[in-house]
Amino acid sequence: MAKKNTQRVVIIAVVAVLILFIVANAVIGSFSNNTTIPAYKPDDKYEYYSGEIVYQNSATGKAVFMRIGRENIVGENNNVDYINVHAVFIDPVTKKQIKDQLIFERKRRLDDHQSLFETFQDGTIYMTYADEKLFTLDRKSNELIDVTKSLFNSHPELSAGLATISLRSEYFDLLTNDGNKYFFVPNGDLLTSDYDERDEAIYNTYPASWFQFDNSDRLMKITAETGKTKTAINLVPNRKFFDPEILYQDDVSLIIATGATAKPEGPVMLQSLNANTGEILWTQPSITFNYESAAKCMEGFAIEYASDDDHDYVSGVLVISPAGKVVSDYQIKRGE
Repeated sequence: MAKKNTQRVVIIAVVAVLILFIVANAVIGSFSNNTTIPAYKPDDKYEYYSGEIVYQNSATGKAVFMRIGRENIVGENNNVDYINVHAVFIDPVTKKQIKDQLIFERKRRLDDHQSLFETFQDGTIYMTYADEKLFTLDRKSNELIDVTKSLFNSHPELSAGLATISLRSEYFDLLTNDGNKYFFVPNGDLLTSDYDERDEAIYNTYPASWFQFDNSDRLMKITAETGKTKTAINLVPNRKFFDPEILYQDDVSLIIATGATAKPEGPVMLQSLNANTGEILWTQPSITFNYESAAKCMEGFAIEYASDDDHDYVSGVLVISPAGKVVSDYQIKRGE
């Protein structure tokens, strides 16, 4: 009887050991599986402080507001060491997102570069990032296209690669990895180190006539003649402007921002002028906003704005009819 009891104890002990072994393996396996899960997860809110622009979609005629957003990647210790960079496309009238395009993946979070935009005379919108990446904006498909290499394919002088790409009005400043400096004018695919060649190529991009404010803040209408000759007339000689800026112009439309008074950093008026006479067609109420990019659209005009602490840093896009009525105000609160 004692022998049978001893055998029973041994069997129970063996079974217990087997059970403990199985449980231990399960726990260890579970832990091991958990550690294979990626040690980060994307945050569901982007940070928008890297650049934005409003433009007209070439297929629909509608206004589109593009913002460059940063998506925090939260690590296993709740650290944010990396980010994804997105281009987010928004309809400022319906206030709905159209598209979200990932343009950079897992970049260092301390990469604090701003995206810079420039609209050239032919309507092409360029964007540089960190002075090393160059994009064009496809206004039909609402998409950024990386042209850092393809735009310069026909120039063996750049075969060492580009150290920096600096965006200017109608041209780029280029610095190659081997230390050479060039100007590049996309119109005519001109690569040169000569200032006169650059200026002539830039001049050829302009239309028959255009507007600009001179150094005395006079609104000048410039008309191109033969060669480099041009004439300039003061469109509204009896009017004073204060720190003015042309936001949009074409053959029939002219949208400007100008100080309501001479007070520095004072309220700013947004105005539409007759392109032939300079007559004021409409004026939006004066406000201490900074007006940024602008575009024509099927509703009239879309104008990007931003503010400082006196308006708690709100920003957004005004969509205004040709008659000067605000169709939509897509306003973004601070931190959104």
